[in-house]
Amino acid sequence: MSRTTLTSALLLFAAPFLLLAAGYAAMPAELPALRNPFAGAVAVAPKSLFMVFRVPAMNLLRGLMSLLMLSHAADFPNPARRAAYANIFLTLTFAIACKSNFEALELSRLAQQPNSHALATLLTAATVLLVVAGLALAAIRGRGVPLPWPELRLSLRDKAALAGVFLLYVGIVIATSRMAHPA
Repeated sequence: MSRTTLTSALLLFAAPFLLLAAGYAAMPAELPALRNPFAGAVAVAPKSLFMVFRVPAMNLLRGLMSLLMLSHAADFPNPARRAAYANIFLTLTFAIACKSNFEALELSRLAQQPNSHALATLLTAATVLLVVAGLALAAIRGRGVPLPWPELRLSLRDKAALAGVFLLYVGIVIATSRMAHPA
């Protein structure tokens, strides 16, 4: 992965944190903790640093898992399989980063225009469309490297990193569910 690509991904992952930090003071006292893309907030929780930054943190964790997998593209000696494998995780990394930005825009919109239902609906639809498009594009771009991937050689350190990031992700989900109450 080129330095430009990595820098672009890192900037995209940093943007939601900056956007939410800028709008933190103006956010309502309760924030969505669990959303249904079609029905809106199903559960809410009191505003806190955790509640505001948990979604971009979860997206960053997903992005780190994707980048770790992307770092193993060199495990594939066949150039076509290597390119297809890299395409999967490069596409997923950018889809996750863009999703994080849409979600931050939606949450910050709550602080700026709490009665703007049309904008919320548009941002939610864009987020859902981005997720579906990102997964579809990753599948299309990765057609040249169907599972299983016998070439993939994750070290014990990489496996431990993936497990640790996943456990941290699950911990955020559990903490969110304990803080939330029905909307």
